[in-house]
Amino acid sequence: MTSATATALGSLMVAAVAVAAAVLYMLADVGRPWALAAVMAVLAAVAVASARWGVARSARGALRPVERLRRELEGLAEDDGAGRVAVPATGDEAERLAERVNELLARLERAIQQRRAFVSDASHELRTPIAGLRARIELALAAPDDGDAVEPLRHSLVDIDRLHRIVEDLLVLARIDSGGISAREPVDLGALVEAEAALRTSPVPTAVKVEPGLIVGGDRQQLGRAVRNLLANAERYGAAQIEIEARADGDQAVVEVHDDGPGIPFADRDRVFERFTRLDPARSREKGGSGLGLPIAREIALAHGGTVQVADGTRGARLVLRLPLSR
Repeated sequence: MTSATATALGSLMVAAVAVAAAVLYMLADVGRPWALAAVMAVLAAVAVASARWGVARSARGALRPVERLRRELEGLAEDDGAGRVAVPATGDEAERLAERVNELLARLERAIQQRRAFVSDASHELRTPIAGLRARIELALAAPDDGDAVEPLRHSLVDIDRLHRIVEDLLVLARIDSGGISAREPVDLGALVEAEAALRTSPVPTAVKVEPGLIVGGDRQQLGRAVRNLLANAERYGAAQIEIEARADGDQAVVEVHDDGPGIPFADRDRVFERFTRLDPARSREKGGSGLGLPIAREIALAHGGTVQVADGTRGARLVLRLPLSR
């Protein structure tokens, strides 16, 4: 209810009380009960009418900003969150509601832009090996008796392997985006690191250092995928030595993967975790990566309440995975 409405309603009630007091005073010693009843009935009717008028006026005033907000949102329905609603400078709940709506619209706009960029990048990544595979098959079919088919088939297998990696990575991201952690169980992170390192067949020597008893809660398969992606990144760019260490740091379990390759420039430390990002010229498509390994590792870490970051190092790249230890 506005101050003007409250003042008017208060003045009306004061006047009604004054009239009632005067009438009661005049009729106090007069035997006219019907007159007294009539006066009280009139006063009751005035009070009820005043209250209804005040409530209706207050309700209309309170709902007016909400109705305006509803109309503006209807106008933005086709804009994919690109627009914003007007924020009234009222200092009340209407202003706070409009600000909150704008925050949600901004988040929606960012999500839509990220989705569009992701679909565009994924389409481009899939198109390249498909085009190469198609060209080789067409050449082989155009001249079936000309030359050896082994070499085209070998190159076709490379394209197929790359397609398989991209599709598999896209499925992993889709599962993480849709559901986070499917199952949570105690996982010995040190033992997991040792197992993943033992499965590698990289020509680059790998030194493993693990502390025992690093128990974290999470999905064993997803955590293994995160460690595997960090190792694959180091193997792709390492020159002569890869070091992986798992240790406790306060209430966190830390896995560091350190290679002696070209390293990651400071300005690109956040970019490497963006989907389909590659840093030229060293970290390129020719190295065999899909551009999704590090983003997947980061998403898995975030789903488990942890982080993956690029840390300072004297040489090469130093990637650090942090996860909360189980209590």
